[in-house]
Amino acid sequence: MSDTLPIPEGWRLVARPPSVFRRFQFDAYAQTRTFLDRLASLSESTGLYPDLGFGPTYVNVTIHGQGGVMPGEPELAFASRATELAQGLPPS
Repeated sequence: MSDTLPIPEGWRLVARPPSVFRRFQFDAYAQTRTFLDRLASLSESTGLYPDLGFGPTYVNVTIHGQGGVMPGEPELAFASRATELAQGLPPS
């Protein structure tokens, strides 16, 4: 990854394996479910499929760099878009 590409706010860079990570916390399962559905649509439109771990009120998202290198522009754009998708979810 180039030093000129900023890591989206709220995400953290992980060295091994090369990836970015963020935990999204929600108030209710309905918000979690809506976010997961939105992420699925984003994945289908971009062809990027992050690793997800989730429970009733949280989703952990790990986006790996392609080919074992640090995440580049497509992965960081996905991370930014995921953050936007988590904002403004209606309460259950």
